[in-house]
Amino acid sequence: MPLDKELIAQLLRDTAPKSMVFIDSTAGTSDPEGMAVARRTHVRDGLSAAGAPDADIEAILDVMADPTGVADPSVRFAIAQDGELRFHTVMGGSMQSDECIRYGSVVDVTPLRLQIPDDELFFTVSAWRGGGDIEVFAEGDRNPIVTRHIESDSPYINKVSAGRTSEANLQRHSEETWKHTQSEVAEQITTLIAEHHPRVIFLSGDVRAVQMLSGQLSDQATHLLHVIPGEVNAEGASEDRVRHALEVQLDAARRRRNRAILDEAAADNGKLQATGIGDVVHALAQGQADYVFVDHHALLQHSLFALEAEPWVATAPEDALGTPVLEEIVATAAVVRAAVLTDAKVRIVEPDEIGEGTGVVASLRWPVGPDRP
Repeated sequence: MPLDKELIAQLLRDTAPKSMVFIDSTAGTSDPEGMAVARRTHVRDGLSAAGAPDADIEAILDVMADPTGVADPSVRFAIAQDGELRFHTVMGGSMQSDECIRYGSVVDVTPLRLQIPDDELFFTVSAWRGGGDIEVFAEGDRNPIVTRHIESDSPYINKVSAGRTSEANLQRHSEETWKHTQSEVAEQITTLIAEHHPRVIFLSGDVRAVQMLSGQLSDQATHLLHVIPGEVNAEGASEDRVRHALEVQLDAARRRRNRAILDEAAADNGKLQATGIGDVVHALAQGQADYVFVDHHALLQHSLFALEAEPWVATAPEDALGTPVLEEIVATAAVVRAAVLTDAKVRIVEPDEIGEGTGVVASLRWPVGPDRP
């Protein structure tokens, strides 16, 4: 499911100590129960060493004992406070950042952003001659948040051989039935686009059904469409091939979106852009940042000060404007926290997208300068 942004912001704003765990939750096949026990022991030891209270530890261990409900590989993120589980999610995919087991005032939600590079949705559509299946996904979640199944009740679904006149008539009738059914699928796609605003729509399935459906999609759906080549059906589907195509296209779509935002910010001599840690921290402190593009590995080499209240982050204690300093933490965590608390959108990027060694770039809500319009 999509992440609860309000809850995450609340946890970041709350400065009371909390226990946090980000850990691999892949069950494995050789000894899943033994692995689960070892993992819980590891978390207990890690939280105890960090100073977490026993009640927090037990709250996290209790949820770790439950099945993940997600196919391997998967990762778990959990936060407990005062013996209550405040946040818990299991996400599909291998770990994109290091394990984290800690207790303190500042929650590091960087693992969430690395695991789910952005929280926009996408559709997968599987078309076959008798209907189609539509699924709405949030990136990082292998379970769809919405599913639609459309199936024709006509007996004239299977293709018949050409030749005799009756068979030709049956063929024409079958074609009309397939076309009508794909029209219903297209209507469902249009409805779901209005509700969920996907970033991309992936279409695969029977070649003829894919052709029919593609020809009946709205202009908006066509603009978002990516057809996965080759016939994929229930009898011969290659999930790995489809999943790989999805990952490649999601990454390409993400990069195109990033490039468009960065190019717009850089226009007019970069009046709507802040580049580098110092400038971005200043923009965050002013509530000026709109999108924050983070090169996680570059920021790992730096630290910043997480503050109790606005301006939320500072490069040095003397820049905190009298706000108490909570902790000196890794720059990624401090930047992501300040971005979330100022309603900026965080996008994790590769170094080449913002410039090798740059670390962080922000697009701005109003131009660089002393006055706010």
